[in-house]
Amino acid sequence: MMYLIIQETTFKNVDSLFTVVNFTSDEDKANNMLQGYNLINKEDNVFYTLVKYEQQIEREANYE
Repeated sequence: MMYLIIQETTFKNVDSLFTVVNFTSDEDKANNMLQGYNLINKEDNVFYTLVKYEQQIEREANYE
């Protein structure tokens, strides 16, 4: 399980820009990081979100 901190920057008359600014596999650390980003954010058009990401890896062995 991976926790992603996503930064959303909104613009007038344009779609939002989404950026992964940090990540961790520790849920408590992820929540602390999110609080930190929200505390230092001074811009009205920037928002931070925590997303839980679980990657399912499917690999096909191709040995010839």
